[in-house]
Amino acid sequence: MKFATRILAIGTLAVFLCAAALALLVRDRPAQPPVGERVVIHGAAGELVYYRQGSGPAVVLLPSFARSASDFDALATGLAAAGFRTLALQPRGVDGSAFGPWAPSLKDFATDVVAVLDAEGGVRAHAVLGHAYGNRIARVLATHYPERLDSLILFSAGGETPPPDDVSAAIRKAIFGFDGPARDEAIHFAFFADGNPVPPEWRSGWYPAAGILQTRATTAQSPASWRGGGQAKMLVLQPQEDKPAPSERSMRLAADFPARVTLRVIAGAGHALLPERPQEVLDTVIGFLRAVRERDR
Repeated sequence: MKFATRILAIGTLAVFLCAAALALLVRDRPAQPPVGERVVIHGAAGELVYYRQGSGPAVVLLPSFARSASDFDALATGLAAAGFRTLALQPRGVDGSAFGPWAPSLKDFATDVVAVLDAEGGVRAHAVLGHAYGNRIARVLATHYPERLDSLILFSAGGETPPPDDVSAAIRKAIFGFDGPARDEAIHFAFFADGNPVPPEWRSGWYPAAGILQTRATTAQSPASWRGGGQAKMLVLQPQEDKPAPSERSMRLAADFPARVTLRVIAGAGHALLPERPQEVLDTVIGFLRAVRERDR
Protein backbone atom coordinates (compact mmCIF):
# COMPACT_ATOMS: atom_id res chain seq x y z
CA MET A 1 0.00 0.00 0.00
CA LYS A 2 2.82 2.38 0.88
CA PHE A 3 4.55 1.48 -2.37
CA ALA A 4 1.41 2.21 -4.40
CA THR A 5 0.93 5.49 -2.58
CA ARG A 6 4.52 6.43 -3.29
CA ILE A 7 4.14 5.60 -7.00
CA LEU A 8 0.96 7.67 -7.17
CA ALA A 9 2.71 10.61 -5.50
CA ILE A 10 5.65 10.39 -7.89
CA GLY A 11 3.28 10.20 -10.86
CA THR A 12 1.33 13.20 -9.64
CA LEU A 13 4.52 15.18 -9.16
CA ALA A 14 5.73 14.23 -12.63
CA VAL A 15 2.48 15.39 -14.20
CA PHE A 16 2.64 18.64 -12.25
CA LEU A 17 6.24 19.28 -13.32
CA CYS A 18 5.42 18.54 -16.97
CA ALA A 19 2.45 20.90 -16.84
CA ALA A 20 4.59 23.60 -15.21
CA ALA A 21 7.32 23.16 -17.82
CA LEU A 22 4.77 23.40 -20.65
CA ALA A 23 3.24 26.53 -19.14
CA LEU A 24 6.70 28.06 -18.92
CA LEU A 25 7.47 27.25 -22.55
CA VAL A 26 4.28 28.79 -23.92
CA ARG A 27 4.18 31.83 -21.62
CA ASP A 28 3.76 35.16 -23.38
CA ARG A 29 6.44 37.81 -23.28
CA PRO A 30 4.02 40.71 -23.75
CA ALA A 31 4.84 43.70 -25.90
CA GLN A 32 4.07 47.26 -24.96
CA PRO A 33 0.56 48.33 -26.10
CA PRO A 34 0.62 49.59 -29.69
CA VAL A 35 0.23 53.28 -30.37
CA GLY A 36 -3.18 54.64 -31.27
CA GLU A 37 -6.75 54.18 -30.04
CA ARG A 38 -7.54 50.67 -28.83
CA VAL A 39 -10.73 49.34 -30.42
CA VAL A 40 -12.44 46.09 -29.45
CA ILE A 41 -15.03 44.54 -31.75
CA HIS A 42 -16.66 41.14 -32.10
CA GLY A 43 -15.13 38.96 -34.80
CA ALA A 44 -15.74 35.39 -35.90
CA ALA A 45 -13.49 34.04 -33.12
CA GLY A 46 -14.80 36.35 -30.39
CA GLU A 47 -13.29 39.66 -29.27
CA LEU A 48 -10.93 41.22 -31.82
CA VAL A 49 -8.56 44.04 -30.91
CA TYR A 50 -7.07 46.61 -33.25
CA TYR A 51 -5.43 50.03 -32.91
CA ARG A 52 -6.52 53.04 -34.97
CA GLN A 53 -4.33 56.06 -35.63
CA GLY A 54 -4.76 59.01 -37.96
CA SER A 55 -7.40 59.75 -40.57
CA GLY A 56 -7.62 59.35 -44.31
CA PRO A 57 -7.32 56.28 -46.54
CA ALA A 58 -7.18 53.08 -44.47
CA VAL A 59 -3.97 51.06 -44.26
CA VAL A 60 -4.30 47.71 -42.47
CA LEU A 61 -1.21 46.44 -40.63
CA LEU A 62 -0.73 42.69 -39.97
CA PRO A 63 2.25 41.66 -37.79
CA SER A 64 4.70 38.83 -38.21
CA PHE A 65 4.71 35.35 -36.70
CA ALA A 66 3.84 35.23 -32.97
CA ARG A 67 4.32 39.00 -32.72
CA SER A 68 2.23 42.03 -31.73
CA ALA A 69 1.02 44.97 -33.78
CA SER A 70 3.31 47.14 -31.61
CA ASP A 71 6.09 46.24 -34.08
CA PHE A 72 4.42 48.78 -36.38
CA ASP A 73 4.49 51.69 -33.90
CA ALA A 74 7.01 53.87 -35.74
CA LEU A 75 5.55 53.04 -39.15
CA ALA A 76 1.95 53.67 -38.00
CA THR A 77 2.90 57.03 -36.50
CA GLY A 78 4.68 58.05 -39.70
CA LEU A 79 1.78 56.95 -41.90
CA ALA A 80 -0.72 58.83 -39.73
CA ALA A 81 1.39 61.97 -40.03
CA ALA A 82 1.40 61.51 -43.82
CA GLY A 83 -2.41 61.50 -43.99
CA PHE A 84 -3.34 57.84 -43.68
CA ARG A 85 -5.51 55.97 -41.17
CA THR A 86 -3.69 52.93 -39.81
CA LEU A 87 -5.59 49.91 -38.48
CA ALA A 88 -3.11 47.65 -36.70
CA LEU A 89 -4.65 44.26 -35.90
CA GLN A 90 -3.74 42.16 -32.92
CA PRO A 91 -3.72 38.52 -34.10
CA ARG A 92 -5.84 35.89 -32.44
CA GLY A 93 -4.38 35.10 -29.03
CA VAL A 94 -2.58 38.44 -28.63
CA ASP A 95 -3.53 41.36 -26.36
CA GLY A 96 -7.15 40.37 -25.86
CA SER A 97 -7.97 39.08 -29.32
CA ALA A 98 -9.72 35.74 -28.79
CA PHE A 99 -8.04 32.51 -29.89
CA GLY A 100 -11.15 31.01 -31.40
CA PRO A 101 -11.04 27.43 -32.74
CA TRP A 102 -7.73 25.58 -32.60
CA ALA A 103 -7.92 24.52 -36.25
CA PRO A 104 -8.21 27.78 -38.21
CA SER A 105 -7.19 28.54 -41.76
CA LEU A 106 -5.51 31.62 -43.16
CA LYS A 107 -8.88 32.56 -44.61
CA ASP A 108 -10.26 32.66 -41.04
CA PHE A 109 -7.56 35.19 -40.16
CA ALA A 110 -8.45 37.16 -43.31
CA THR A 111 -12.06 37.40 -42.14
CA ASP A 112 -10.76 39.26 -39.09
CA VAL A 113 -9.49 41.96 -41.44
CA VAL A 114 -12.92 42.10 -43.09
CA ALA A 115 -14.51 42.51 -39.65
CA VAL A 116 -12.24 45.47 -38.89
CA LEU A 117 -12.98 47.13 -42.22
CA ASP A 118 -16.70 46.64 -41.56
CA ALA A 119 -16.29 48.19 -38.11
CA GLU A 120 -14.63 51.19 -39.75
CA GLY A 121 -17.77 51.86 -41.77
CA GLY A 122 -17.33 49.24 -44.47
CA VAL A 123 -14.29 50.99 -45.92
CA ARG A 124 -12.14 49.54 -48.66
CA ALA A 125 -8.52 49.38 -47.53
CA HIS A 126 -6.18 51.58 -49.52
CA ALA A 127 -3.56 48.96 -48.73
CA VAL A 128 -3.17 45.86 -46.59
CA LEU A 129 0.37 45.58 -45.27
CA GLY A 130 1.58 42.23 -43.96
CA HIS A 131 4.92 41.49 -42.35
CA ALA A 132 6.17 37.90 -42.72
CA TYR A 133 3.28 35.76 -41.39
CA GLY A 134 1.03 38.77 -41.93
CA ASN A 135 1.92 38.78 -45.62
CA ARG A 136 0.22 35.39 -45.98
CA ILE A 137 -3.01 36.75 -44.52
CA ALA A 138 -2.77 39.80 -46.78
CA ARG A 139 -2.47 37.66 -49.91
CA VAL A 140 -5.28 35.36 -48.77
CA LEU A 141 -7.47 38.42 -48.21
CA ALA A 142 -6.71 39.72 -51.71
CA THR A 143 -7.52 36.29 -53.14
CA HIS A 144 -10.89 35.82 -51.44
CA TYR A 145 -12.02 39.40 -50.82
CA PRO A 146 -10.52 41.48 -53.66
CA GLU A 147 -13.27 44.08 -53.34
CA ARG A 148 -12.00 45.06 -49.85
CA LEU A 149 -8.59 46.46 -50.86
CA ASP A 150 -6.75 48.48 -53.47
CA SER A 151 -3.23 47.11 -53.02
CA LEU A 152 -0.88 44.92 -51.00
CA ILE A 153 2.40 45.74 -49.26
CA LEU A 154 4.43 42.71 -48.27
CA PHE A 155 7.45 42.69 -45.96
CA SER A 156 9.68 39.59 -45.82
CA ALA A 157 7.29 37.78 -48.13
CA GLY A 158 7.89 34.12 -47.38
CA GLY A 159 5.54 31.39 -46.24
CA GLU A 160 5.57 29.18 -49.32
CA THR A 161 8.28 26.88 -48.00
CA PRO A 162 9.73 26.41 -44.48
CA PRO A 163 12.91 28.24 -43.49
CA PRO A 164 16.22 26.32 -43.46
CA ASP A 165 16.63 23.96 -40.51
CA ASP A 166 19.14 26.13 -38.63
CA VAL A 167 16.92 29.16 -39.00
CA SER A 168 13.83 27.22 -37.86
CA ALA A 169 15.74 26.05 -34.78
CA ALA A 170 16.72 29.64 -33.96
CA ILE A 171 13.10 30.81 -34.37
CA ARG A 172 11.91 28.11 -31.97
CA LYS A 173 14.52 29.16 -29.42
CA ALA A 174 13.52 32.81 -29.80
CA ILE A 175 9.87 32.01 -29.13
CA PHE A 176 10.06 29.14 -26.65
CA GLY A 177 13.57 29.39 -25.18
CA PHE A 178 14.61 30.56 -21.76
CA ASP A 179 15.95 34.10 -21.38
CA GLY A 180 19.70 34.41 -21.65
CA PRO A 181 22.60 34.83 -24.09
CA ALA A 182 21.70 31.74 -26.14
CA ARG A 183 18.20 33.05 -26.81
CA ASP A 184 19.53 36.53 -27.60
CA GLU A 185 21.92 35.01 -30.13
CA ALA A 186 19.07 33.02 -31.69
CA ILE A 187 16.94 36.17 -32.08
CA HIS A 188 19.81 38.00 -33.73
CA PHE A 189 20.67 35.10 -36.03
CA ALA A 190 17.10 34.51 -37.21
CA PHE A 191 15.77 38.06 -37.45
CA PHE A 192 18.52 40.66 -37.74
CA ALA A 193 21.24 41.50 -40.23
CA ASP A 194 24.86 41.19 -39.18
CA GLY A 195 25.92 44.18 -37.12
CA ASN A 196 22.41 45.32 -36.24
CA PRO A 197 21.62 45.24 -32.51
CA VAL A 198 18.53 43.49 -31.15
CA PRO A 199 16.33 46.15 -29.54
CA PRO A 200 14.65 45.36 -26.19
CA GLU A 201 11.21 45.18 -27.81
CA TRP A 202 12.38 42.19 -29.86
CA ARG A 203 13.47 40.28 -26.76
CA SER A 204 9.88 40.70 -25.60
CA GLY A 205 6.73 40.85 -27.71
CA TRP A 206 6.47 37.08 -28.30
CA TYR A 207 3.25 35.05 -28.04
CA PRO A 208 4.02 31.31 -28.32
CA ALA A 209 0.44 30.02 -28.11
CA ALA A 210 -0.60 32.46 -30.83
CA GLY A 211 2.32 31.18 -32.89
CA ILE A 212 1.10 27.60 -32.55
CA LEU A 213 -2.32 28.72 -33.80
CA GLN A 214 -0.71 30.52 -36.74
CA THR A 215 1.28 27.42 -37.65
CA ARG A 216 -1.94 25.40 -37.78
CA ALA A 217 -3.53 28.05 -40.00
CA THR A 218 -0.57 28.06 -42.38
CA THR A 219 -0.75 24.32 -42.96
CA ALA A 220 -4.53 24.32 -43.54
CA GLN A 221 -4.22 25.18 -47.25
CA SER A 222 -1.68 25.03 -50.06
CA PRO A 223 0.40 28.19 -50.65
CA ALA A 224 -0.52 27.85 -54.31
CA SER A 225 -4.06 28.87 -53.37
CA TRP A 226 -2.96 32.35 -52.21
CA ARG A 227 0.52 32.96 -53.57
CA GLY A 228 -0.55 35.34 -56.33
CA GLY A 229 -2.56 37.63 -54.04
CA GLY A 230 -5.55 37.72 -56.37
CA GLN A 231 -5.06 40.49 -58.91
CA ALA A 232 -3.82 43.16 -56.51
CA LYS A 233 -0.90 45.47 -57.14
CA MET A 234 1.91 44.63 -54.72
CA LEU A 235 4.88 46.39 -53.20
CA VAL A 236 7.33 43.82 -51.87
CA LEU A 237 10.03 44.98 -49.46
CA GLN A 238 12.73 42.34 -49.31
CA PRO A 239 15.38 42.60 -46.59
CA GLN A 240 18.71 41.78 -48.17
CA GLU A 241 19.81 39.57 -45.25
CA ASP A 242 16.48 37.83 -44.58
CA LYS A 243 17.21 34.26 -43.46
CA PRO A 244 13.65 32.94 -42.90
CA ALA A 245 12.40 34.39 -46.21
CA PRO A 246 15.41 34.63 -48.57
CA SER A 247 15.36 37.07 -51.46
CA GLU A 248 14.96 34.32 -54.07
CA ARG A 249 11.31 33.96 -53.06
CA SER A 250 10.49 37.63 -53.55
CA MET A 251 12.43 37.68 -56.81
CA ARG A 252 10.41 34.71 -58.05
CA LEU A 253 7.16 36.45 -57.07
CA ALA A 254 8.21 39.56 -59.01
CA ALA A 255 9.24 37.46 -62.01
CA ASP A 256 5.95 35.55 -62.05
CA PHE A 257 3.76 38.68 -61.78
CA PRO A 258 5.84 41.47 -63.32
CA ALA A 259 2.85 43.68 -64.14
CA ARG A 260 1.64 43.69 -60.54
CA VAL A 261 4.72 43.41 -58.32
CA THR A 262 7.18 46.17 -57.46
CA LEU A 263 10.19 44.74 -55.65
CA ARG A 264 12.46 46.83 -53.43
CA VAL A 265 15.48 45.29 -51.72
CA ILE A 266 16.40 46.88 -48.37
CA ALA A 267 20.11 46.63 -47.74
CA GLY A 268 21.45 46.10 -44.23
CA ALA A 269 18.23 44.52 -42.92
CA GLY A 270 17.12 41.09 -41.81
CA HIS A 271 13.72 39.52 -41.32
CA ALA A 272 12.74 41.98 -38.56
CA LEU A 273 13.22 44.90 -40.99
CA LEU A 274 11.11 47.51 -39.21
CA PRO A 275 13.52 48.31 -36.35
CA GLU A 276 16.52 48.03 -38.67
CA ARG A 277 15.64 50.49 -41.45
CA PRO A 278 12.62 52.44 -40.15
CA GLN A 279 13.00 55.61 -42.25
CA GLU A 280 13.71 53.81 -45.51
CA VAL A 281 10.72 51.54 -44.95
CA LEU A 282 8.43 54.50 -44.13
CA ASP A 283 9.55 56.54 -47.15
CA THR A 284 9.13 53.60 -49.53
CA VAL A 285 5.68 52.72 -48.21
CA ILE A 286 4.44 56.32 -48.36
CA GLY A 287 5.72 56.66 -51.92
CA PHE A 288 3.83 53.54 -52.98
CA LEU A 289 0.62 54.55 -51.20
CA ARG A 290 0.64 57.98 -52.84
CA ALA A 291 1.26 56.42 -56.25
CA VAL A 292 -1.71 54.08 -55.75
CA ARG A 293 -3.88 57.03 -54.70
CA GLU A 294 -2.91 58.97 -57.83
CA ARG A 295 -3.56 55.95 -60.03
CA ASP A 296 -7.04 55.48 -58.60
CA ARG A 297 -8.14 59.10 -58.98
